[in-house]
Amino acid sequence: MKASYSRALVWSLIAAAFIGPGTVTTAAKAGSQGGWYYTPYLLLAAVAGLLLMEMVARITLVSGQSLGQVLGHRGRWLAIICFGAVLLGCMAYQAGNLLGALSGAQLLVPVHRLWVLLLGAAAFAVLWKGDTKIIARALSAIVVLMGVVFVVSASLLLVGDGPLTGSETVTSATIIGLVGTTIVPYNFFLAAGLSKGQTLGEMRMGLAGSFLVGGIITISIILVGSVAVSFSSFADLARTLDASLGGLSKVVLGFGLFAAGFSSAVTAPLAAALAGRELLGRKETDFANTSLWFRGIWGGVLLVGLLVACLELNIISVILAAQVANGLLLPFIAAIVLVMANDRSLLGEQVNTWWQNIAGVLVAGFLAYKNFDLLIGKISPSHDGLWADVLTGTYGIVLLISLWLMVRRPR
Repeated sequence: MKASYSRALVWSLIAAAFIGPGTVTTAAKAGSQGGWYYTPYLLLAAVAGLLLMEMVARITLVSGQSLGQVLGHRGRWLAIICFGAVLLGCMAYQAGNLLGALSGAQLLVPVHRLWVLLLGAAAFAVLWKGDTKIIARALSAIVVLMGVVFVVSASLLLVGDGPLTGSETVTSATIIGLVGTTIVPYNFFLAAGLSKGQTLGEMRMGLAGSFLVGGIITISIILVGSVAVSFSSFADLARTLDASLGGLSKVVLGFGLFAAGFSSAVTAPLAAALAGRELLGRKETDFANTSLWFRGIWGGVLLVGLLVACLELNIISVILAAQVANGLLLPFIAAIVLVMANDRSLLGEQVNTWWQNIAGVLVAGFLAYKNFDLLIGKISPSHDGLWADVLTGTYGIVLLISLWLMVRRPR
């Protein structure tokens, strides 16, 4: 029993992986806009993440193959497309990670924006050496402390008398951002790797625990953000925390943001390189840790993140845009995961149940609708929603046909 519990705790890495600057920024922004009104969407995102990552972990656990091998057997073109999606997602996250770390440092001491170059150099040194475990554990402990602070602050707000509704505004962009920061695309590879050597029960218990913890912390940040007079900088959020932390609010939030940002600034490039190894490597030596390809991928992600971070763009806007960009990838990823989770040649009798398929299709359809609604709204602000309905219906029909063909395919 103790061994099973210990193996389940490994999945806390999933929670730690999505509690970064993007989560703090997006959840605080959601709180200032709509407060409680965003909690159903956050809960949906957590359930969707649990549902999809359980499928991915089950596929690798039952089949005995890595996620890259599974995708590669369905055609190299699919592996290349998936790698491209993960690479773009990691690049989008990286600028936000570096700026989040910089914002944390700026809450502690006055530093210029170009100090982000020093952060980039430090991330480069850690990645080049390849020993990321020790620093990741140390920084994760600080992130956990920041999470506890938000939970305590939210608890104090719940027993108070103040409204927790923000400005009572709910937007598609913020919903997609919440989904994008909760269901991190490169976490699918992390989930696939963590499942090795575990039973299905241990995997499910660990995943459920990680999303429960992550969901509680994110909802707490939403509630804290709901009482902020405004949220245009992290200093605004620190002032909101003054009620529970007093003069320590900037110190705690500063260290927490720095730790979350820097650890994520190492994790995102590394995740892109690992995805390249899984999806593109034809033999093990192609993407060894010291190979040109491996270092080239994480170096490219780090460089793009640095270039964007050095531009005179609003820090909050950059971080929010990264979460939305990753949210836009999720309908595509969800469709692939759903189809693979119904492949009997991989899973035998462990394919999706009927309720998992129904839940998965509903989640994928909701994500697709919100994405189409946002994109069409940017093109035509006065649209009435008809095209979003049509495109979502088309997406749903294609997905259902793909699932039907997979279910009917002989083992």
